[in-house]
Amino acid sequence: MKVIEILMATMFREDLSFLEPIFADNDLSDFQILIVNQTDEDKQLKSDLANVRVINSFERGSPASRNLAIANAKGDICLMADDDIVYKPNLKKTILEAYDKHPEVDFISFEAVNEHEKLQANYPDEGVHDEKSLYEIYTWIITFKREVFKERSIFFNHHFGVGSTFKGSTEYVFLRNAFDKGLKMLHYPKTIVMHPEESSGRHMGSDEAFFASSARTHRFYGKLSYFWLLKYTLFMWKDGYIKFSEMPRKFKIGLAGISKYKELKRTGEIEQVYVD
Repeated sequence: MKVIEILMATMFREDLSFLEPIFADNDLSDFQILIVNQTDEDKQLKSDLANVRVINSFERGSPASRNLAIANAKGDICLMADDDIVYKPNLKKTILEAYDKHPEVDFISFEAVNEHEKLQANYPDEGVHDEKSLYEIYTWIITFKREVFKERSIFFNHHFGVGSTFKGSTEYVFLRNAFDKGLKMLHYPKTIVMHPEESSGRHMGSDEAFFASSARTHRFYGKLSYFWLLKYTLFMWKDGYIKFSEMPRKFKIGLAGISKYKELKRTGEIEQVYVD
């Protein structure tokens, strides 16, 4: 039977008690778990459970944590995780059934609900992902075959994510990397997790969102990103995310994000590949 390994990012943990609510409706022993604990020298986490490994990291930023976990994973199927989630019952069965049903795929996304049991995104129907559907996929519903991702060097871009140059678009840049390399990616419409509605990646009208989203769009669509930014600014105003008076400043922030991405591209830094 395939081994599922949960790759969990957390910070400043000193004991494993935080796992209890996460696995309240599942058996913790059904999974291998790798915890990357970003912390300080005097606040390190240790595990006394055979199925739970811990890496105490003194780096900062979500991409660094995710990449360290991927590089050190051992399971057949990896499930990305945060420390503020609650898994739905039958987690192991749901994931294994999906991969048994679709043995040819390299990646399967599932679905998440918020604390009010409402779906967190406008998820696609069951089927193969395209460039657009990947926008709806967030970290805690991402699963993939470890060997394929490591062989193809699919890692998080260290410039996109919390604590990075562009504080957003983390998952999309990661998933587009896999998509553009030709991996077989599927959505499976089964709910596996509850994640609180509040998320740093979803403040659509914030300065950080304009900065990061504009950089992300330029990465994949080049000069069309300027036209996209104009439409995005109008959309944010019409949907009430920003005020009319904020539009010029938000547009300039988006331009600054594009300029920063272009600067990093000129130096070659933006394309650096993660090395364990």
